[in-house]
Amino acid sequence: MPYTSGTPRLFYRSEGQGPLVIMLHGLLMNGQCWVDNGFVQALAPYFHVICPDLSGHGLSDKPASEACYTRESQAAALVELIQELGHEKAHVVGYSAGAWLALGLLESYPDRLHSVVVGGWDCLQGLPDTLSFDIFMGYARETAPELSSLSPEAERSAACFFNELKKHTPGDEKRLTCGIPLLFWAGFGDPYYAAMSEVAEQYAIPIISGKGDHLGEIIHPDEATLAEILKFVG
Repeated sequence: MPYTSGTPRLFYRSEGQGPLVIMLHGLLMNGQCWVDNGFVQALAPYFHVICPDLSGHGLSDKPASEACYTRESQAAALVELIQELGHEKAHVVGYSAGAWLALGLLESYPDRLHSVVVGGWDCLQGLPDTLSFDIFMGYARETAPELSSLSPEAERSAACFFNELKKHTPGDEKRLTCGIPLLFWAGFGDPYYAAMSEVAEQYAIPIISGKGDHLGEIIHPDEATLAEILKFVG
């Protein structure tokens, strides 16, 4: 199985040849979601598509140290992956927590990026102040039990990741004006949709408006969304 050589190790799926596209999933998910929702099938004929399991998720290592879940350390691990795969740059598609990480790449490693798709994430405000990990997991168990049935080790890792998401500092304007092509993506039913639309208008960033809610948009994106993202990275 393909793993990165660094520590902690990241497991990743690899399909296709061509320019590199890295797909970053959300909290409690793994890289397989991009296979299941049709993105890999749509992109692999034209690109080298990599779908890693982010730290603490899926088949990747689940370190106990919270330092392994910071945006800086996770972004550095992805840059190492780009190098290991023999590429200089990548297109990055991130959704929810994956979009948070994509913004970390945009801040620290813009020279490693061709473009970035930010899906399902308020890049100026981050998570709501009132949302705790316990509340998040309670909601996940009610609405997505297939995603929230975790081993104690995996739940500890998810909590570490969540805690880093909560440290998000408002005011990402510099990440939106660095010159790297950006595309926003959110479903009409996503609580982040209004905020993302406002930021997209303010910074003249194109936005894909899907038909789903926050979870539905990543599990069942419509064909128009797939086509728009393929056109953007192409």
